[in-house]
Amino acid sequence: MFQNQLKKDFSKALKKLKIADKDLEFEHPANPEHGDYSTNIALRLKKKDIPTPFDLANQIVNTFRGLGLPEYLAKIEIKGAGFINIWLKDEVLFEEVKKVLKAKEKYGSSGLGKKKGIMFEFAHPNTHKQFHIGHLRTTSLGESLARFYETLGYLVYRTNYQGDIGLHVAKCLWGVKKLGIRPMKKLETKIDFLGKAYTKGNQAYEESKKAKKEIDEINQKLYQKEPQSRKLWQKTKEWSLAYFKEIYQRLNTHFDRFYFESEVAEPGKKLVLANLKKGVFKKSEGAIIFPGEKHGLHNRVFITQNGLPTYEAKDMALAKLQFSEFKVDQCIHVVGPEQKGYFEVIFKALEQVVPQAANKEKHLSYGWVRLKKGKMSSRMGTLVEINWLLAEVKKEIEKILKENKNLNKTQKKKVAEMVTVGAVKYSILKFSPNSEIQFDIKESINIEGDSAPYLQYTYARCQSVLRKAGNDSTPLAEKIPQLKPEEKALLRTIYKYPNLVQEAGENFAPNLVCNFLFDLAQKYNLFYHQQSILKAGSEDLKNFRLALTAAVAQIIKNGLYLLGIEVPERM
Repeated sequence: MFQNQLKKDFSKALKKLKIADKDLEFEHPANPEHGDYSTNIALRLKKKDIPTPFDLANQIVNTFRGLGLPEYLAKIEIKGAGFINIWLKDEVLFEEVKKVLKAKEKYGSSGLGKKKGIMFEFAHPNTHKQFHIGHLRTTSLGESLARFYETLGYLVYRTNYQGDIGLHVAKCLWGVKKLGIRPMKKLETKIDFLGKAYTKGNQAYEESKKAKKEIDEINQKLYQKEPQSRKLWQKTKEWSLAYFKEIYQRLNTHFDRFYFESEVAEPGKKLVLANLKKGVFKKSEGAIIFPGEKHGLHNRVFITQNGLPTYEAKDMALAKLQFSEFKVDQCIHVVGPEQKGYFEVIFKALEQVVPQAANKEKHLSYGWVRLKKGKMSSRMGTLVEINWLLAEVKKEIEKILKENKNLNKTQKKKVAEMVTVGAVKYSILKFSPNSEIQFDIKESINIEGDSAPYLQYTYARCQSVLRKAGNDSTPLAEKIPQLKPEEKALLRTIYKYPNLVQEAGENFAPNLVCNFLFDLAQKYNLFYHQQSILKAGSEDLKNFRLALTAAVAQIIKNGLYLLGIEVPERM
């Protein structure tokens, strides 16, 4: 990575001037006329014997030049009040293109993680409820981050903690009993039935004292493992898990371990009771609480008045189980923003209850996903179910593909699914995790906008050019031609990819790669329209432009892989 080498070389000049390099940072200027890298270190530092930042910048640059300009640099200049701008040589940038073509799918990878273990816990759908657009965000984000960290050299474990016991399940089972189970073959029919049963149970719980009592009794029986209740619970739970499995396959994600509330409920209760004797917890009005107030947090109930473990108690056992089963340095919980205060208390309690998890847990929050009707909620049956959403997007994709004469029926079907899933995932990942999203179907499939279909189309366009060139491997130009502006723009974008992958991973921000890919695709399409590739003036020029095309295709493919999105070879 040029940035690392540049920092190393620049530090030599600073050392000679007896300036600490801890404040030395480089960034890519928004305006390409200001160079490939820029640093404002002269504006951030003060030296008694140097009156202005410009004078300091001048001294730094002169010292840097005096040591001998590194062979990868074309020039270095001072602009404005003391910004130091740096340009890389075109030949060096083309060498990076060669690296892309040689490394292929490994371009952008690094050994940064040194095989350290990291766990991403995401998805978290509750059984007996539908998988909605909110789950789509945590699943897309969690899977993407897992891929980023694998690429950065970490040992990554994907886990999924699912609520398969508790009041929501009792409400659903009450509804199931009231509606009556009829013979159902299709999984889709079974899930729709569970959705209706949950809605019925939830409404009844709020409106009827009799129903509330019956549902609470079902909940108690489930925790007590009463045979009849468990039988119905197990049957309907299997429906949910089969439904989730299909969704994970469609979304290109998988898990190393599924955890369930039912397996950590009793161990969680035992952990709390054991630590009650140690003074970690205390009794309060018949319940057992963690006194968060003495830690500057809030108190939370861990065991209810009727002796049932809460989510909090279960999370104690979950952490103990996770850290005993996997050797990890960090566990990232990809969970919504409403859980911020909850996790603060949980992490504080874990310091005392499960010390091996102390300071290794992180809550990665994300913003709500909204349609025009508001926040997703399954409370009253008004959620946006994932398969419905995918079907709506696919309808629009199929309309576009219908006019395509270059694909047969089988190809169209495969491309439609690939583009549909890509469109939905990208529409979520292109925003920073904390931002709220207004999901727009039309925008998600805009073939000319900031969308996965646009990137997938650009990739397919590159592949079409390479197929027409008729070469199994991309020939490389003997020398770099006089660069056109569009070619220069591509060269000055491609080399940034490895650094960006690292930055996006370390900041848990896949949106940075989305922004980069969209910018790269726009620059390639401008190049494609402005410059002839296959009919270039010379063989060297043609080979140079084919190499650019192959490098762009590879980076788009690699980048979309990090987002959990596949690319079609034809579109």
